[in-house]
Amino acid sequence: MSHARRAVACIVTLTAVLFAPALTAHATDSTAVANAAAYLSASPPQIAGTTPATGSGAWDSDPQFQFVTTEAVLAIAEAAQTGTSWSTSEAMDAVAATQNPQGQNPLAFLDLVKGFAATPGQAAKYVVLVGAPLGQDTAALAATIGDPNPDGSFDSDLFFNNTLMAALAKKVLTGSVPASTVAYIESKQQAAGSWAYDATETTDPDIDTTGLAVQALIAGGVPQDDPVITHALAWIAAQQNADGTWSFVLGGYESAESTSRAVLAVAAAGYDPNSRCWRDTVYAAGVGQPFVGADEALVSLAHPDGSIAGPNVYSSAYATGQAVQGLERSWLPVARATDVMCAPVTPVTTTPTTSSDPAAPQVVAAAVVASPRFTG
Repeated sequence: MSHARRAVACIVTLTAVLFAPALTAHATDSTAVANAAAYLSASPPQIAGTTPATGSGAWDSDPQFQFVTTEAVLAIAEAAQTGTSWSTSEAMDAVAATQNPQGQNPLAFLDLVKGFAATPGQAAKYVVLVGAPLGQDTAALAATIGDPNPDGSFDSDLFFNNTLMAALAKKVLTGSVPASTVAYIESKQQAAGSWAYDATETTDPDIDTTGLAVQALIAGGVPQDDPVITHALAWIAAQQNADGTWSFVLGGYESAESTSRAVLAVAAAGYDPNSRCWRDTVYAAGVGQPFVGADEALVSLAHPDGSIAGPNVYSSAYATGQAVQGLERSWLPVARATDVMCAPVTPVTTTPTTSSDPAAPQVVAAAVVASPRFTG
C-alpha cells in the first residue's frame, strides 16, 4: 500500500477541562514507553533551530501540512500521566519540556497548526490529539467543525477519515456524536465488516480506517454487542498477524501504526487487548489458536534507539507516536464501552469412537467455547 494512500487515510476550554477520562492501567512495558518518549524528544527526529514556521521544535517542517507532530505530542502527553484521571497540566508540562537543543518546544509550531485548521477534519484532528488533551481553548475549532452535512458526514467520502475524526471531536466537545453521523458511518461498512479510506465497498479495506470507525461508533453510543461492532472486530481479528501485530492491509509489513489502531478499537469496545477474550468472543476461527497480546506485539517492534516501528516505515516518529498511544490507551480511545467479562475459554475436543481411520480429524467445538457476559 502506498504511503500516499496511508496519508489520505490518516488524514471550548471548558469542554477540554470537563472531558477528563478515567485512565486505564498504564502500559505494562513502561520502559518501552519511556524509551519511545525519549526518542521523540531527541534531535532528530525533533527538528532543530529556533524558527517554528519551518518546524523548529516540532516533527514537521510546515504547519500547514503537518503529519507527525500532533501524533508525537499526544504520545508525549500520554506518557506523562501519573494519576487515575487525565491531567491536562501534566500533558501540557510534558510537551512544554520537550525541547530541541536550541530550547524550542513544539507549542509555537502547534499554534500555527491550530491557526491553519480551516476544515472540519483539520480542526477535529487538532481537538482530539492536541487541543483537548492539553487543555487549550478549542472554541474556534469547535466552530470550524460545525454541524454535519445532511447525510451525516463532515467531508466527502474520499476523506472519510475526516468524518471519523469529527465524530471523536464531537464526543470530546459536546459529549455525544450526531445520530446522522453514526448512521452515515454505519452505512459505509463493507460486507466483510470493514471500512475503506474512501468509504466505498470496492476499495480494499484497511485496519487504520476500520479501527477508527469502531472508535467513532462506540463514541456515538453504538452498543459493543451490536452486529456492526462485532462484525468489525471479527474482521480485525482475522487480519491479525501470527506475531500479534497488524499490517495496514493483509499481507503487508508489520505496522506499529496499524497495530495501535486495532488495539484502540478493541479497547473502545470494552475488551482487554492483552487478553484473548476479545478474539475468542468475536472470531470463532481464532478459538484455541495461539494468541499474542497487544503490548507484547507493539513492544516487539521497538528498536534500540527507542523508536517503535515496523519495516519500510514512512516516518519512525509517526509510528512511534501512534505506538505509544496504543500502549498507553489513556486519552484514546475517547469513549469506551462497559468492560466485557468472559468465561474461561477452554477448547473442547471430542475424539471419534467409531472411525477406523487413524487420520480422521478431531472435532473441535470452537464456535461455542467462548461465553462472554456483557455488563453494559
